[in-house]
Amino acid sequence: MFPMFQELAPDNLGDKCGHHYAIFLDMKNQRFEVLDSMRSKADEDLTTHAKFFINNLKETWIRHYENSKVQISHFPIKYVATTKQGNRHDCGFHTLEYLTK
Repeated sequence: MFPMFQELAPDNLGDKCGHHYAIFLDMKNQRFEVLDSMRSKADEDLTTHAKFFINNLKETWIRHYENSKVQISHFPIKYVATTKQGNRHDCGFHTLEYLTK
């Protein structure tokens, strides 16, 4: 699991509260799973941020685990539907909840 931190309004330099969401590397199902308590796959900021991180992870995996039987470069991304939070400050709690599941 990779807890992610992203500013909610990158175009607003005054917004430094940030937002947490999770990316899981699911080896059993051979995919990445993105869980966000505020946004969905329809949110371009989420998909851009998640794809950027996952692509960097895939490149790093190739560099450091090129001889491994397991390769992740073909793993797709699944945006998991989650219960949405009702405010702007409970994202850390939701991210911790994802860890327990």
